[in-house]
Amino acid sequence: MLIAITSEGLEPDSLVAEKFGKTPFIIIYNSEKNNFESLRNPYADLFGGAGIQTSQFIIEVNANIVITIDIGINAYRFLKSAGIDVYACSRDRVKEIVQEFIEGKLPIIKEDSFQNFGRQRRGRRRQRKNNF
Repeated sequence: MLIAITSEGLEPDSLVAEKFGKTPFIIIYNSEKNNFESLRNPYADLFGGAGIQTSQFIIEVNANIVITIDIGINAYRFLKSAGIDVYACSRDRVKEIVQEFIEGKLPIIKEDSFQNFGRQRRGRRRQRKNNF
């Protein structure tokens, strides 16, 4: 099984990156070979659409699982449509997060986690004053 973890650096001792699409690196853990491979995320600097492009990149490297701190709904749905499960984690070192996953301690992200996605932003809009 190939597990893709968002990462701030190239080493398994690096911290997990907070934002899925903007992650500078992706570390792939191969559970059968018990080894790590580090990849640069070519889409980390995109202004828009980084999450979808990063999802496509992960699909192309044949990952079965994604572990990240924060992922957008569109990137999540794209991964799920490819049969890839997404797990949530805390800000910790990649190798420690992999161990937590192996021990079954990480929660899987489900679509209903995004139930209120976007509603929070709508309530924050400033009211315009009519100056007629």
